[in-house]
Amino acid sequence: MDTIRVDICYRPLRIGWIIHSGDYEAFRKAVRLSHTLWGGSFNPILMADREDEAKLLIELFRIDMLWPIGESNEVKEFPKKFPHLINPLFHDSIFIGGNIEQKRNQVLDVQNALEYLRDKPARKAINDKGFRIYNWQVDDPLADIFHIQLGIYPETAVIGIDYREILSQVFEIKEISIDPSSQIPADIQDYPRVC
Repeated sequence: MDTIRVDICYRPLRIGWIIHSGDYEAFRKAVRLSHTLWGGSFNPILMADREDEAKLLIELFRIDMLWPIGESNEVKEFPKKFPHLINPLFHDSIFIGGNIEQKRNQVLDVQNALEYLRDKPARKAINDKGFRIYNWQVDDPLADIFHIQLGIYPETAVIGIDYREILSQVFEIKEISIDPSSQIPADIQDYPRVC
């Protein structure tokens, strides 16, 4: 009898964030949420009002589910165009829990990755290099670029999980403030950071 070999590869859930192209606050929220997830950099931001481009990205990134961010009907109705992308979550929020129980993420988040690294040699290498968290002013003209390239987590008061605190329990963090009137350091991308 012939045998069949099956290889199964697991990867984190890939989410397509749906926003309207003019909704910058929804864009920032999608970026922040992506930084909380293991593999979050592979979660594309899709524009509901650019359906052809969104379809291409859904296929290219092999999206598992769609998550609308924003209040427009176009954004809220967009997932209905892709009935095969079923939301596997039981709640209408990625973060669940309440006053009685601890908040937690329904999706594989960076806390799992950080726990995995806690006892690994890679942790020492990252600490030796120096883990950095960058801070910038809200009105900095490059704030959205910093969101993407340097990483930022959602406010703890909004999601109920303090990812910065979790990060500081695993790595020795150095906080760097970016002054909008100064040059950006040339080595800014050379250090481990949120994204």
